[in-house]
Amino acid sequence: MGSIGANNAVVDQTPLFSSRVQKWEPGAIRSLLPLEALPGMISLVAGKPSPETFPIAEITISLKGAPKGTGRIVVDGDELNQALQYGLPRGNAQLIQVCSVAYQELIHRVIQVFTDPGDPVLLETWVSLPLGVAGFLRADGQQLIPVYSDAHGLDPASLEQALSKWPGNSPRPKVLYTTPTGSNPTGQSCIESRKAEILRLAKRFNFIILEDDAYYYLNYGDEKKRARSYLALEREVNGESGRVVRFDSLSKIVSPGMRLGILTAPAAVVDKVVRITENINLQPSSTTQLLALSLLRHWGQAGFLKHCAEAAEVYRRRRDVFVSAAKRHLQGRATWVVPTAGMFVWLELKLPPGMDSFELLRSQGMKNGVLAIPGVAFMPGGEQTCYIRVSFSLVPEGDMDEACRRIAGLVDGCACHS
Repeated sequence: MGSIGANNAVVDQTPLFSSRVQKWEPGAIRSLLPLEALPGMISLVAGKPSPETFPIAEITISLKGAPKGTGRIVVDGDELNQALQYGLPRGNAQLIQVCSVAYQELIHRVIQVFTDPGDPVLLETWVSLPLGVAGFLRADGQQLIPVYSDAHGLDPASLEQALSKWPGNSPRPKVLYTTPTGSNPTGQSCIESRKAEILRLAKRFNFIILEDDAYYYLNYGDEKKRARSYLALEREVNGESGRVVRFDSLSKIVSPGMRLGILTAPAAVVDKVVRITENINLQPSSTTQLLALSLLRHWGQAGFLKHCAEAAEVYRRRRDVFVSAAKRHLQGRATWVVPTAGMFVWLELKLPPGMDSFELLRSQGMKNGVLAIPGVAFMPGGEQTCYIRVSFSLVPEGDMDEACRRIAGLVDGCACHS
């Protein structure tokens, strides 16, 4: 590991900020709203509806599996009125204290902070293209620069090669996007030694690491062997802080319908994201923020971690059932890496040369009664591939054996007609 000086340096991100983010003006109204809380202040600022007109008297949350009399949370009164009202673009102040900053569309906005349309972006492959980061990067006209990964996560050698050979007359990428735990679609997790190497490269080549760790709390591997996050390692490895921007999510562990994410970043970056937010959708949802806050208050840190561990155990058990079914039916027909986190298994089908999994699923998947995501959906360049992504999060455990049997039938049928 790198040595640490007596004083840890704080990286100045402002030279890496994009031209477009500098053009966002402060929200004239939103910047005044915090002043309403000053003692004695009479505010005539915001066009907020009167709480008297809100039809909702209370919101009750009932928790699964809680002992009788302990699993009911009631939100009402002034707190409910605040949850139904306009709020601040920075998010609910109490929720911020609990878990940093709550936002929606965080990743897109942080990428806007650092890149202009047409800029290069380093992107771990494989990544979720249709609905994910690469989708909006393409729409923004960014250059997608693939950095390859394997069973141990993002490959530092691939990253160093891409940056070392970068044309001298072209601006280098300023951001690397990576999903280090239970990656979608591969299910792989990046080992700690590789994270250290990547952090050193970030300092050497002056780029920001966007650490999208939505499956961090669904890690069901050996706790003593789990890799620390980029954010946790940064000071130890580089003797500095501020080069890692981290994203967590409540979608995988509480509710995707809440649409709440958590941004941990230097203040200068957060301020730019707030500027974009107040100009586009004003704020995160006040109501869902209060629901999340009420739940986290009720649990406390110990209760939250207990819930995460129980959720991770559900997925570990489902993974084991699926992998056992795959061993019975797909040995010799596919290869895979057993995931230690998340919801996915990345199957490499043993198809005839030139055969694409998309074409196979489109022509035979319906006939065989099995659906999966073809690997082409996760390739930045749309290249053909024999991979498919399967999710074991929702399929009944009793159907997993039959699902693997049907995938085996697809592979066998392909071999017969090759």
